[in-house]
Amino acid sequence: MGVASSGLVPVFGTATVERTHTTALAHSLAREPARRPVGRLTTLGLLLLLPALLAVVIGIASVATSDDPEATNVGILAGAALLVGGIAAPGLLVLGVAVFRGRRNGRISRGRRTAHAVWQAAFYCHRCGVAFWPLSPAPGIPANQAFAPQHFRWLVWNAGGYANI
Repeated sequence: MGVASSGLVPVFGTATVERTHTTALAHSLAREPARRPVGRLTTLGLLLLLPALLAVVIGIASVATSDDPEATNVGILAGAALLVGGIAAPGLLVLGVAVFRGRRNGRISRGRRTAHAVWQAAFYCHRCGVAFWPLSPAPGIPANQAFAPQHFRWLVWNAGGYANI
């Protein structure tokens, strides 16, 4: 039901949708690469490690309740380690990806200020389709030279220290 000047009216199929639209030009002149989320991967990795933790607890409990305390067989311990390692491998792999993404995001965050200063000093010519700097904002950035958007983006990202990410 909706409220109108004439009173209550039935409303069918209304929705509010929020979208972010990025043009190809804005994407090609981006100040930084998109940062990738890490939180869900970390949670998933920790959840995948729970069965391995449970296997370790069960293994310790079975050794602790053993009648013969001197019966420590190297083969049984090696098999248990391989079993726990096999169970833990997917969780460790997902956590490794999360750590890699976190380092990448940190590298982007550290270089953001420098890259923004270089990016902000540039001009884009809509008629020519190129970007340029009238004055060099940082060492290694040529002034008064036209660059294609992809080359411009590489120069900005290189100034920020994340061109090869």
